[in-house]
Amino acid sequence: MIPFDRRTGTIWYDGATVQWADATLHVLSHGLHYASSVFEGIRIYGGTPFMLTEHLARLRASARILDFDLEYDDATLHAATLDVVERAGITEGYIRVNAWRGSEVIQTAALKTSVHTSIAAWELPAGYYAAADALDKGIALTIGRYRRPSPDSAPVKSKAAGSYMIGTVCKNEALRAGFDDALLLDDRGNFVEATGAHLFFTKDGALHTPTTRSTIDGITRACVLALAERAGIACTVGDLRPAFAGEADGAFVCGTACEILPVSRIDEHRYDLGGNEVVRTLINGYRHLVTGAR
Repeated sequence: MIPFDRRTGTIWYDGATVQWADATLHVLSHGLHYASSVFEGIRIYGGTPFMLTEHLARLRASARILDFDLEYDDATLHAATLDVVERAGITEGYIRVNAWRGSEVIQTAALKTSVHTSIAAWELPAGYYAAADALDKGIALTIGRYRRPSPDSAPVKSKAAGSYMIGTVCKNEALRAGFDDALLLDDRGNFVEATGAHLFFTKDGALHTPTTRSTIDGITRACVLALAERAGIACTVGDLRPAFAGEADGAFVCGTACEILPVSRIDEHRYDLGGNEVVRTLINGYRHLVTGAR
């Protein structure tokens, strides 16, 4: 895959369309040093950004949680995103919207910094999140060594760049150990999510998923819950201890990038993918939902 700083095309940057290579920021930007940065990832299906309105609303909410406001209203960002996708000529791909504090000061207090916004889009290569055959074979997960912080010790409801350092370390370690991703626990020792996707289990034809007490409210997760309700699949949302991985008969993760991916293994617990009708129903339902966005 071509490194992102060497790609060609255009990016929307602070109200203007600029060449890809010119979409840069200073090395002393507050967002780089103090993680005052938020983002959204949005899938493109048939040339249409999926649930763009919901993603932009969450971006704005994330920024406010980190104590800054976006410089552009939702209508401007919506139009800019559509323009970026059209200019890129992408029918199936991914959008990344970022907002961050600028370089006026380098200290923890940042009341006088500017706020910048960028929108970029690119085609998604096969295996962007997991191996190209992961939908059929499932992915293997292991419990990571770091935990998500409690909601009273970090801005857990913001899709903030700084929150992902935990996932980066844990996923790197998981990959080195032969797994595809890591599962993160919360401060109480309950399951939360994978490093970039929400977690669901199946048991006796029903769904079980952790609360979002210490993480963002997933847009894809909300779609899965709605699909399950429509299909008459019961779902329990609550605290799930790691031992539940051994009680469940299946599992999957869901997110913008990975969509819905079945899990074949969580550490020593293995799942039979072939006979899990709940997972298959939701995968098919989600595929119908996103293709209907065209």
